[in-house]
Amino acid sequence: MYQPAHFVSKELAQAKRLMAAYPLALLLGPDAQGQSFGTHVPLTVIEGEDLVIEGHMARANPHWAWLAALHEKGLEVHTVFNGPGAYVSPSHYDSALNVPTWNYAAVHLYGRLELVQEPEAKDALLKRLIAQHEPGYAEQWRALPADFQQKLLGAIVGFRLHVQRWEGKFKLSQNRSAAERARIQTALASGTPSEQDVAAWMAHMGL
Repeated sequence: MYQPAHFVSKELAQAKRLMAAYPLALLLGPDAQGQSFGTHVPLTVIEGEDLVIEGHMARANPHWAWLAALHEKGLEVHTVFNGPGAYVSPSHYDSALNVPTWNYAAVHLYGRLELVQEPEAKDALLKRLIAQHEPGYAEQWRALPADFQQKLLGAIVGFRLHVQRWEGKFKLSQNRSAAERARIQTALASGTPSEQDVAAWMAHMGL
């Protein structure tokens, strides 16, 4: 993605924080005809030495097979995590000779897709997803009839993305003066939930 120097982030911890806060990612890759195709899917970071994310999609969605085929061709799978975004008014700037802009945060990942087909592995994958978003539901999942669980597991395909490179962009007015950033952050902090999220990220990054 376009990466002006002011907004580049190379801190993996920061990227993981955004991915955990905004887990619904866009998984991109060509369809059978080579046309662009995207699937929105929640993804979870697997903690370890290497950066690996995992998720699942419906078996009825042909995208998983198209993505897996990219590996055989030596091509990367592209995944996008979109964080918060907000309109920034030029009224916050010192000079009137300015125009509106948009502050936002995003992380792009590129890597090799590995399919997870075994029922036990898919069950473990789902339990990690549940643990992240609703730990209390784990007991209910385990209590479901075994045949019902197997039916559900058979209807999905799990996958892991072994990340080979990533890009982080946190466009949060780093190119503006401290006074301008303070006015922007104050205004956003009293705005919509998305604007408040942008203000919180500005505060987190010490802007």
